[in-house]
This record gives sequence, C-alpha cells and structure tokens, in this order.
Amino acid sequence: PKPFKNPNWKPKKERVKTLKQILSDEARAEAEAAAARQERGEPEPEFPWDESTREMYKKLGLHLPKRYPTWNDLEAGPSLHPERAGKWCDVTGLPAKYTDPKTGLRYYDSEVYAYIRGMTKEQVEGYLALRGANVVLK
Repeated sequence: PKPFKNPNWKPKKERVKTLKQILSDEARAEAEAAAARQERGEPEPEFPWDESTREMYKKLGLHLPKRYPTWNDLEAGPSLHPERAGKWCDVTGLPAKYTDPKTGLRYYDSEVYAYIRGMTKEQVEGYLALRGANVVLK
C-alpha cells in the first residue's frame, strides 16, 4: 500500500507577510531614506498643499500629511470627487444607511454613530462643509 504522506514533500519557500509587517517595512524604509537625506544635508521634501486643503484638515482636527495620501493609506481623508457624491458615510466613506437627526451627518453603522456623538461642534461643521451641507448647528 501507498504511504499516507509523500516522503518527498517540502513546504514552499515563499514567505507571506501580513499587512502590519508590510506597513512596518514601508515605514522603516521611509525612516531610513529620511535619515540618509538628513545625513547628506538635504531638506525634507514638502508638498504644495493648497490653502483649502490646509483649512479642511484644520477644521477636521487632522494633521496635514507630509506626503500625498494614496489609495492604500490608512490615514487618507474622505473623497472629494464630485461623481461619488451621494448617500455616503461622512466619516468612513462607506454607503450610508442612516442620517443623524441632530447633526445631519450620514453614517454607516452604530459604531460610527457613537463616534459622531463624541465629536465637537467644529468637527461636525468641518464634515458638513466637506459635503457642502453647511448648516449652523444650534
């Protein structure tokens, strides 16, 4: 009879990385590049953020990223693309199922609703301004 296990079988040599490992490797590479630039005496590159972007981040209480956010950044802000306007969650960008009657913000689920309830008036107004629904809250 044939044996149950193949005696010649060996596991694959390729290594699978988790998202956390990939992001930490990327952060380490960026830190090494920044250290090399500093060692050479080169200035830190700055991106030309326009004034409206600076104001938007300030109203939302977010720090301005040192580089342009990309589609895979965890800290990317909400989409401002006009074709995507519609019933979208103001916080997560997912399809909005509900609207908060007090603030007028659209939200995806109860977790986002709890987050909205903890926001300051200025933060709520910042999110509404992003959507173009500028309303004076009482």
